[in-house]
Amino acid sequence: MLDFLTRRRLLICLTATLFVTISILFIAQLHSTFVGSDISLIYSSTTLNTSITKAQETFPCYLTETVDLVESCQKCDAFSKRSNAMGCSPTGFRELLFCPQSNIKVYRSCPIPVRVQKERFWYFQGVTFCLSILSIFSVYFRQKTLDKHMVEKIKRQIEISDE
Repeated sequence: MLDFLTRRRLLICLTATLFVTISILFIAQLHSTFVGSDISLIYSSTTLNTSITKAQETFPCYLTETVDLVESCQKCDAFSKRSNAMGCSPTGFRELLFCPQSNIKVYRSCPIPVRVQKERFWYFQGVTFCLSILSIFSVYFRQKTLDKHMVEKIKRQIEISDE
């Protein structure tokens, strides 16, 4: 199986992987630039006040008036995720806002905090690093085993030719 992977093929595969990775990062950057400004319009809201009219459900108060931040962006609990609460559905994080003109407290979905994204990134990098080390050692020991078999085979051939 290792005979199939020549240096040329390895370089082609590495170049293709590098190209795909850079392309994905470039597309993600473009997407965040064009969509990032309208992101607050995409996130939905859940209100805590029970006396809400249909107009307030259609156009949440944070879109039309200034708001005060009551709670910063926090992860939704398991029950809110299972019950598919509107403030939790897009990202799994929400913030509590207070609209002073309409006197309503509203949950609005918020983007995943940078701290959480960094933690996930470094966790992914750590797992990838460990897997790469494991792969290196497995290839190294497999190569040693194949070399031993080759030496034994050559010794047997030499013994047969001496007889």
